[in-house]
Amino acid sequence: MFYGWINGLLIGLQTLNNILTAGIAITAFSLFLYALSFNLRDRVARSFAVILLCVVAVFTTEALQTKTMPDWGTELLLRLQWIGIIFLPPAYLHLSDALLVTAGRPSRGRRRMAVRLIYGVSSVFLFLLASGMLVGGLVPDGQPAPHLQRTVWTQVFTIYYLAIITWAGYNFIRAYSRMLTRSGRRRMVYLIAGATAPALGSYPYLLFGSGVAAAYPLLFWSAAFVINVLVAGLVIVMAYAVAFFGVSWPDRLVKSRLFKWLLRGPVTASLALAIMTLVRRTGEFLGGESYTGFVPLAVVVTVLLFEHAVTLFSPLWERFLFYGRDRAELQLLQNVEERLLTRSDLQQFLETVLAAVRDHLQSPCAFVAALDGDELTLSVVAGNRTLQGL
Repeated sequence: MFYGWINGLLIGLQTLNNILTAGIAITAFSLFLYALSFNLRDRVARSFAVILLCVVAVFTTEALQTKTMPDWGTELLLRLQWIGIIFLPPAYLHLSDALLVTAGRPSRGRRRMAVRLIYGVSSVFLFLLASGMLVGGLVPDGQPAPHLQRTVWTQVFTIYYLAIITWAGYNFIRAYSRMLTRSGRRRMVYLIAGATAPALGSYPYLLFGSGVAAAYPLLFWSAAFVINVLVAGLVIVMAYAVAFFGVSWPDRLVKSRLFKWLLRGPVTASLALAIMTLVRRTGEFLGGESYTGFVPLAVVVTVLLFEHAVTLFSPLWERFLFYGRDRAELQLLQNVEERLLTRSDLQQFLETVLAAVRDHLQSPCAFVAALDGDELTLSVVAGNRTLQGL
């Protein structure tokens, strides 16, 4: 009974980790598109976009791994995962350099050359990966999950990874110390806190800790679940901090636009993916097939209902979260914007009214006239003009 409960808990944790891994990949890709759409001209946003691409590569390849996949497919995905891992250190150093420039500490050429040099070093590690020297072969029966073997170059890369991430962290602290305003310091705190999760959560620890993880699988999957939750949350925190760089919009608009983007993109996609996974696992648990007609139906219903809920309730949560003390004024501006009419809008509205009146009264013609001083001006005419005598 006890072992059955432990086994069920392990299966549940693995399922949750699969959902979270796919959700992180979806969120990172959506935030990458957000950066491309709104503030890519800023150096901070561009370097952050590189980090997001690395996170997408790491977590997408991890989410695609399944138990039914052949060994060669699993090994290919694990090696592709290393592309994102290899370029995370220079991406973090690039971001830290951009933050120092924003904080009033421009590079005299040395930091910029250092960033380019680190990108070059990572390119060398990419060549070692392609030649099979950076990591070894696949351990297909590895516990608690398949993983690659480590080599001497793996240990060298780990030292390089930790050193560059530490260097970038030091630059983050330098940029924070140069911020003079309270809002600037607060956003730097968000950025530093958010930056820790992708750096610590993307490295494949099974290369060094597979023995301990195999002996304590419940501890491993629990730790993986906690790390994935932190990565999912802190990536959004990091994106929130970066969203204010290089834009001239008020804070309210930045927050509202980012929140809507997250709800309509990664939250909707992750929720649909979670429902699909749960429906499939429920089918397997009940002894049926993993894929049934309920899977696409559940996904479609989830997407439609959630998108409808976002549209229906967005005015409410915008007023509650972002309007603050200016709630009455902003609501007035929103109402004015919705009720403003252009000349074409007025023309179309009057034509619609005349069409409804003619249908109701069965009139062959109708018109609307405006009295301008002593002169009568014909505004809209509908129907047969010859019957109006106008």
